[in-house]
Amino acid sequence: MLRRGELWIFDMDGTLFDAISIAENTFRRTFARLREKGFDIPQHISSESILKIYGYTHDKIWTTLLERAVTHEERELADRILLEEEVALLRAGQGRLFSDVADTLAALRNDGATLAVASNGQQGYIEAILEVNRFRPWFAGVYSAGGYRVSSKIDLVQILLREIPHRTAVMVGDRKSDIEAGYDNGLLTIGCTYGLGSGAEIEKADIKVDRLREILGVKISDGHERHHSN
Repeated sequence: MLRRGELWIFDMDGTLFDAISIAENTFRRTFARLREKGFDIPQHISSESILKIYGYTHDKIWTTLLERAVTHEERELADRILLEEEVALLRAGQGRLFSDVADTLAALRNDGATLAVASNGQQGYIEAILEVNRFRPWFAGVYSAGGYRVSSKIDLVQILLREIPHRTAVMVGDRKSDIEAGYDNGLLTIGCTYGLGSGAEIEKADIKVDRLREILGVKISDGHERHHSN
């Protein structure tokens, strides 16, 4: 299937990367270091609470987990420590991509598609995942809310679409923010049922897949894209 001119935009956590594989370890280590620095952190943050915040912007992550407003200085420190712990675990061989990611991305590239990432995670974290798995050269762009200082994935995808040449594009993700980002930018949206989001979060996706490799059966055409954007 020829895919020249197609731009495939992927979320990272819950779509390409199985964030559950390092989530709890990363945050528990981060909490310990933050407490040492005098942070007021609830003693009983559940594993479920940690998993729920994946896909949020970092402002929302810390206000949700810490159950209070967070200053700019506190967020900067928390983000820095979290990134250090994430990258350390990734470079130590912890964390994994979903099983069919490599083959699926390779097939898209071989057919001529352009690949990109749009994530609410920190830039260094996303880059580390791709580098550890030797996928960084496969992507025309890696866009993160942290790296571009935006508070909405809608805005992030808008920037990406402006900067990466394409004829038609699709957004692939597992959270409500992914589907909204695609929809509001006039894109075909694919919701991943295996990810971190609930079924309700991807209810409005144009297409739903239970495994990433199922996207290879989707042929994007200009007619698939909605003719509106922000």
